[in-house]
Amino acid sequence: MGSFHEEKAVEYYNHNFNCTQGVFTTYAIEHGIDEKLALRIATNFGGGARKGEMCGAVSGALMVLEE
Repeated sequence: MGSFHEEKAVEYYNHNFNCTQGVFTTYAIEHGIDEKLALRIATNFGGGARKGEMCGAVSGALMVLEE
């Protein structure tokens, strides 16, 4: 069984959001960012920033790293 974060990110993905949206939004909500805003912020980072570059899941993870 996966962790809560993993399951929530997959749930977003299964509802037609990209990997970045799933990963970023799952954590952003916990840090007080509105779900709709988080989804909008992460939109263009999916699919390797729409160019097939870095995986969207990695982009989403980098977006939520804290110092």
